[in-house]
Amino acid sequence: MDLDEYDIKIINLLKENSRLTFSEMSKLLNLSRQTVKARIEKLERNGVIRKYTVKLSPELESKGSVMILASAKDPGRIREIEEVTEINRIAGKKFLIRLRIDDLKKLTAVSELDFLEVHEIIPILETEYVEKPLSFDVPFRCDYCGKDIRDSPLIYKHRNKVYVLCCETCLREFKTI
Repeated sequence: MDLDEYDIKIINLLKENSRLTFSEMSKLLNLSRQTVKARIEKLERNGVIRKYTVKLSPELESKGSVMILASAKDPGRIREIEEVTEINRIAGKKFLIRLRIDDLKKLTAVSELDFLEVHEIIPILETEYVEKPLSFDVPFRCDYCGKDIRDSPLIYKHRNKVYVLCCETCLREFKTI
């Protein structure tokens, strides 16, 4: 599916706050409410937006979490582990797996699974997520100079509207308007 600049703006707005209404987004993007609704429904139908979720506080997110570095003889079975919350393949059959564990018996049970060889267990002390605007290799047009943007655009929010700019100069000049 080809995404245009408004699709990307909608995705970035939803990533920041998935509870925004169609009306709120239409005001931010200078689009009609029906256009925003249709675009979101199209993104959902095409599997670009798969679900809306809750972002927990870092303290709560980290509580009871551990990462294990493991090799899997049968990688498809990792999903069967009830405590798994994140799977990251880092090489061939090596994985960095995040688990939510509330007692050591469950951690021991996971480390003794026949299809998983645990190399290291790493407790997570704190989790911090760094939110970055979504960017694709699609051409954006700078809201200041009109130039096509091929690199990562600069996202600027001003008076409840989202603007896409090509460079620091355009951002600086745009702020003076």
